[in-house]
Amino acid sequence: MLKGHFVFGWKIIAYLFLAGVGGGAYAVGAAFHLIDPEAELVTRLGVVLGAPLVFFGCLLLLFDLGRPQVVFRAFSRPNQAWISRGTFILTIFIVIGAIQFGFWIWPFRGLTDYPVFFTFLNIVGGIFGILTVLYTGFLFDTTRSIPFWSTPILPLLFLVSGVSTGIFSIILMLLFLGYADSPALGILRKLDAFILILEGMVIFLYLHGMHEVTAARASVTRVVKGDLSVSFWAGVVLVGLVIPFMIEVFLGNDMVPLTVASLCGLVGGIYVRYVVVSGAVKAPLNSEGVFIYLTPRAE
Repeated sequence: MLKGHFVFGWKIIAYLFLAGVGGGAYAVGAAFHLIDPEAELVTRLGVVLGAPLVFFGCLLLLFDLGRPQVVFRAFSRPNQAWISRGTFILTIFIVIGAIQFGFWIWPFRGLTDYPVFFTFLNIVGGIFGILTVLYTGFLFDTTRSIPFWSTPILPLLFLVSGVSTGIFSIILMLLFLGYADSPALGILRKLDAFILILEGMVIFLYLHGMHEVTAARASVTRVVKGDLSVSFWAGVVLVGLVIPFMIEVFLGNDMVPLTVASLCGLVGGIYVRYVVVSGAVKAPLNSEGVFIYLTPRAE
């Protein structure tokens, strides 16, 4: 049986998940503010979930470095490296989230007196929330020695998964706070059902597109029918996509089923990142030490 090894450990997987949920939740909350300013609760929950989850994920990144004291070097090459760009993106997003939390939710309420500036913060924060979800996919795309990551579809996969898990987290918070009858809940449920379909399509395109590359095809084999197949078919497809979609479409806003759907969706989000990270297989080298990307084809 074809097996691989972890290129990154659980801290990176947890970071990817937390950044996806946090950035996705904030982006959804910001979108609600623009579409329906009266749905203030959804925007608040996006702020409450966004920056804290991303900040905690960044702490995991620091611990994974082994030498967190040298983290300042990550700011040094924004024009050359996605790590530097990502560091700026994460920092700006966390700062905007902290400003909104401190001056709109607790301990101050000053932003309520400046609606234009508040809207500006929501727009900018929403953009950086999306960038927070996207940038890791672009960072992985630069890892040429691992073709399973080197694809422009990966950032899109992280984006749709991040938005979906962000919606699930907001739904859970609404249910936990006793807003099961909120009109926003129905909108979020229908929106997420659509995004789950989109996520399934992106996953299909992601795996299908890997067949042109030798090492990437080895990764797909591991994911579809190898040592990662249970995690993929049970964790990603069944728990992360099928069960939440069926509940959201056929069981409506009932509290218990919707709670189950949201929990399943979040678990599926973890498995998406686990499969992507642990499915990595390095490209082989030829006799001259150059990566071999394409499988020879018959003329």
